[in-house]
Amino acid sequence: MEIKPLEKHRRTGVKSISYRLLSISIDSAVAYFFTRDAALSAGIVIFVNGYSTALYYLHERIWAHIQWGRKT
Repeated sequence: MEIKPLEKHRRTGVKSISYRLLSISIDSAVAYFFTRDAALSAGIVIFVNGYSTALYYLHERIWAHIQWGRKT
């Protein structure tokens, strides 16, 4: 029996981007609070959120195929 995900790739992508925008806002404030350097803070935020976006997308796609905890 093939299990089909309830979400399309596009929806997962949009969710990933919206989450990242929120995360970038918070991460920027925190990084600047600790470094007091806008350029360094921007570099940290871009690097961390770049790989985190890809990781979140993959995580969501894997969970889209797991039936545990879903109602049928």
